[in-house]
Amino acid sequence: MMKRLFALLMAAVMLVSACACVRKSTLDENNESKDTTLGIETNADGTKKEVKSETVFNFLVMGHDREASLTDVMMLVNYDTEAGKVTVTQLPRDTYINLEDYSYHKMNGLYNYCMGISRDEDHEDPELDGCRRAADYLAKIMGIKIHYCAVMDLDGFGAIVDAIGGVYMYVPYSMKYSDPDQGLYINLPEGYNTLDGDEAEQFVRYRSGYLNADLGRGDAQKMFMTAFIENFKENISITNVADIASAVFKNVKTDMKVKDVVKFMTKAINIELSNVTMQTMPGEACGVSYYVLNRECVTNIMNESYNIFKEEIETIDPEMLLCKEGDEKMKAIYEKSADEFSYKSHNAQDVSDEDIYVPLR
Repeated sequence: MMKRLFALLMAAVMLVSACACVRKSTLDENNESKDTTLGIETNADGTKKEVKSETVFNFLVMGHDREASLTDVMMLVNYDTEAGKVTVTQLPRDTYINLEDYSYHKMNGLYNYCMGISRDEDHEDPELDGCRRAADYLAKIMGIKIHYCAVMDLDGFGAIVDAIGGVYMYVPYSMKYSDPDQGLYINLPEGYNTLDGDEAEQFVRYRSGYLNADLGRGDAQKMFMTAFIENFKENISITNVADIASAVFKNVKTDMKVKDVVKFMTKAINIELSNVTMQTMPGEACGVSYYVLNRECVTNIMNESYNIFKEEIETIDPEMLLCKEGDEKMKAIYEKSADEFSYKSHNAQDVSDEDIYVPLR
């Protein structure tokens, strides 16, 4: 699932590195995204919404597999550059989403769906344009503005880990797994290790031994992200920030410019772990196939952490694309009161202090 863990990376490099469907997003010759989310940025009367702050930015970071361009990693990242605070929210890959005429209705198919539209329109860079389309699509559903987006595959992940000198962290369990069809071989001993790019990929892709499978892997990824941030902060300096930014750009498709990444990364040097919050989008499994988001909980998170406008988001998903019409089991999860729903956010400092536990089968 973490087949494209850049999300962690970019989430850690972009953020800490710092740090109706939308179909017409394009990029001009200067690689600047043309905003097509006017429904988000304007009021009902057509006037422009007031922004709370000009120093708060939202990112969508995705990591996709080598075979089908499915984004097994999707994260929404909010970075308040003035307050030095970061929020990372993971979107489980099996989250239900109605992608119109696309036969695969899971969140990890969104990028592939959007990239297909870009290819049909003969866009000169369908991967980057598909990334931007996916960001606009998700922004429309969530009622937020997503300023920047980035996507990468597994091949670039290891290069970025190696660029910061590896990631020193505690591996909580002995991890062993083999899947020749995927070219996946995991063999990591329990204990403290400095993971290189290949070993980091093994850690973030491991899921077979976790009791909660993909949700367990999501919590393990929080461990990795925290360790990545710590190593990033220790190894980055004003003198090498441009080199690390260059390594990112060699392995990532993004609508950010080098100067933007350098700016965010320079600011990110001073981010404290206690100012980094990580969470999984609240929801529940529905059958064996889907994860269904809880509408009220997600609305609360969007208003608390991602809404850059003064006007509050009344509710996410006005077109109900996150719940299958006529499916009563999905509807029960989707419409459950937030008071009846429990979910937990994690502070990166607490994760570093080993407050997070991922149960085994």
